[in-house]
Amino acid sequence: MNAMNFQVNLNGMIDLLSNHLYSDNSVFIRELLQNAVDAITARKKRGQHFEPQVTVELHAAHTAAFHDNGCGLTELEIRDFLSRIGSTSKKEEMDAGDDFIGQFGVGLLSCFIVCDEIVLVTRSSNEGAPALEWRGRPDGTYSIRELAASIPVGTSIYIRAKEDYEHYFEHDQMEELLRRYGSFLDTPIVLDSQWGPIRINDTLPPWRMSREEALTYGEREYYNKPLDVIPLRSSIGEAEGVAYLLPYAVSLQEEKRHRVYMKQMMISEKNNRILPSWAFFVNAIVNVNGLKPTASRESFQENDLFYAVQHELGESIKRHLIDLSETDPDLFAMIIRIHYASIKTLAIEDEEIYRLFMPYLSFETVSGRMEMREIIQTLAFSEQEGARDTRLYVTATLDEFRQIARVAKAQNMIVLNGGYVHDFELIRKLTDIWDDIEVDVLDVLDFSSRFRPLRPIDALQAAPLLAMANKVLKPFQCESSIRWFEPAEVPVLYNTNDEINFLKMAEKTKTEGNELFADVVRAISDELYDVPYARLCFNYNNPLVQKAMEAEDGELRRTCIELFYTQALLMGNYPMSQEELRLMNHSLLVFMERGLGSADGGGA
Repeated sequence: MNAMNFQVNLNGMIDLLSNHLYSDNSVFIRELLQNAVDAITARKKRGQHFEPQVTVELHAAHTAAFHDNGCGLTELEIRDFLSRIGSTSKKEEMDAGDDFIGQFGVGLLSCFIVCDEIVLVTRSSNEGAPALEWRGRPDGTYSIRELAASIPVGTSIYIRAKEDYEHYFEHDQMEELLRRYGSFLDTPIVLDSQWGPIRINDTLPPWRMSREEALTYGEREYYNKPLDVIPLRSSIGEAEGVAYLLPYAVSLQEEKRHRVYMKQMMISEKNNRILPSWAFFVNAIVNVNGLKPTASRESFQENDLFYAVQHELGESIKRHLIDLSETDPDLFAMIIRIHYASIKTLAIEDEEIYRLFMPYLSFETVSGRMEMREIIQTLAFSEQEGARDTRLYVTATLDEFRQIARVAKAQNMIVLNGGYVHDFELIRKLTDIWDDIEVDVLDVLDFSSRFRPLRPIDALQAAPLLAMANKVLKPFQCESSIRWFEPAEVPVLYNTNDEINFLKMAEKTKTEGNELFADVVRAISDELYDVPYARLCFNYNNPLVQKAMEAEDGELRRTCIELFYTQALLMGNYPMSQEELRLMNHSLLVFMERGLGSADGGGA
């Protein structure tokens, strides 16, 4: 018996497999199961009748044996598949179709991760074929000899654990790993130990279960009762599976870990690519027959076919949700409540999902939080009442919405807050569903121009107040106007935007001595044709504003303007510069002195 060498350089290959190619050293069990099932498939293709089975035995000294009654190997095939590890050549049967899971040579090589020698005993199903023994070692040497004893058709592989890998050969660990990888294989897998034979794959895969059975399986596997189970199908990828709707909200950034099978062999528990990225509110279990695996066979090659399969599986989820909105509206509403943020992201990306969910998504309005279908009904009601402006308005930011919400409600305007994540984009697309509705982006700086203008005689009365206000407020990048609006208890309406707030903040920083930032501010300001101004609109309908207009004392009128402006900043939670704080303190002090002086005079 002569020693011969593999036709491959094994130097560093074991380290490559364990530390770089495979994510888990237990993958050798998957590879041995793949080889056994492929051999049984090959024998079936030859038309031979037998009772297929893979048997795993555990022996003393942490030794395991994997037996199959598949097609077996001839000496020539041994040299082809084992002596040239990594070769893509296969038996003629294997070249004839895509019914096989793995590559025999590469799969067997993975055993060297956990052992120092592989012993393979085999007998081909070809008539008259002898029994053969092959022994391989990680230094690249191997030997082949013919056995005198007769053995059944098939292949047996014996491996003994090397140091630090013994735990894989313990009974409980072996049973767990066999179930992890092979529990859905059609070929019977049996673990034979001192406690007797244990059938590993006696459970139907969830994609072959009834809905109730699949829900029970999902609850057992994920330790949570799913909201629902969705059948998944892809004809072009020969894919089928189930997606479980999660009963709790998930972060948009949370990495999904779908369980993926190839020809019913589990290849990954952490696949996050088999479903579209928007489907982050489900956990999926998917079996795929028609995709090409990567070198590690823990995922699939991401080519055009892969993305087509991913799209089809996503369509399965969409169709189920569409049906659910009609057949079980309560469950549909629960799904929206739990996965509100996720669904909004999905609706932005997909037109069909947008049309499905948009009527049921809720948004903040000046009248409180409402579902979009309720908002549209309110709009229709307003039209029947003959309201002057029945369009929908949306603010670009949360701050802008807060500035105008109270006053807009008093004007019977329907204004939505677009400041939350995705809300602005979702609201702007409303015309895709309701083509008879207009959606306008509200310009808060122009908001006061919507109010009732003053009569000429009233405008003449207000002119001195406005002239003084523009003079007082100009250093603060604010200009004034006056209108009649509701509610009457609001004396002024202050409107600004992000650009104005940034420039004010930058100006404040510049005056506080930050020369580097001052240069940035000057550069930005130089780019602007017109430096934007905030708006302070006086309410002609407010008694305090009326008193300020009627005041003959110019200093008192100025103090009223200062107080109106600074109180508007305080009420809006706007940061105040040192000069604005001084202005507020001065105006309050003036009023206190006048009030206290009046009280003293009355007492005398």
